[in-house]
Amino acid sequence: MAVVYALLNALSVSFSNVLGGQAAKRMPVAVVVTIAGFTTIVLSLVFAVLMPGTPSTAGFWVGFLAGLLGGSGLPVAYRAFAHGPVGIVGAVLAVVGTAWLTIAGVVMGAPITPLRLAGLVLCMLAILLVTYRPPVDGVRPSIRGPLLAIIAATLFTGFVVTISTTPDADGLWPIVGARLGVTSVAVILLIVMLIRTRGSLLTGRIRRRDLLMALGTGATDILGNLFLVLSLQTGDLVLLAILSPAAPIFTAIIGRVFLAERMTRWQILGLGVGSAALILASL
Repeated sequence: MAVVYALLNALSVSFSNVLGGQAAKRMPVAVVVTIAGFTTIVLSLVFAVLMPGTPSTAGFWVGFLAGLLGGSGLPVAYRAFAHGPVGIVGAVLAVVGTAWLTIAGVVMGAPITPLRLAGLVLCMLAILLVTYRPPVDGVRPSIRGPLLAIIAATLFTGFVVTISTTPDADGLWPIVGARLGVTSVAVILLIVMLIRTRGSLLTGRIRRRDLLMALGTGATDILGNLFLVLSLQTGDLVLLAILSPAAPIFTAIIGRVFLAERMTRWQILGLGVGSAALILASL
């Protein structure tokens, strides 16, 4: 089940990133993250109550620390996706996350079998293929989005590694602490932006569609957290790293289906290689 949970986590995160990036094109990032943050707090409380587990002080504060790391990465990731291209940004997030998670997993004692090693090699190849995009009219895409994605991936890895250390007996309660940490960062960011703009940040009218995208960002983000905890409870960090091609695969498909972004033959080949990596990881 760890593989299934990891794939569902990747799908949820991909939708959350794309929705957040689209919302950030129409509203200030601080507003998007704040709306999404309060949405996740409500939903995390619902999930924590419904799922088995007993909250502990240690679990809450470890979750809160993880949330501070993840919360710092969210606005960076949304800005990266706003700059785009969506497929490349998603791939950079995955390749950096794969590298950091693999290192962390090995340090924490996760096993690397020959099949896992082969899956990891295919994983890196798949991400490179999905990332590659030839110049359009002689002009390469801006590197600002990918550079921001590197920073976001590092912060997200800190979130995953930290949340993986919470007690299994706590169930999903550490996620409540994590979401409070994420939202704390969002509120601080919003206050800073309001001071800088002297309140003009909120003078524009928020359209219903934009609000729904911000709410959807939070809803899919908390679903990703739910499946992340379940995958960590049934698997380990190295397995999660090997399954990372699922994120750019899903993101590229979402970009193609919903945003009409063009997929090259290299990206399509990368989808196939990534699928092979997923099969090896599940064996």
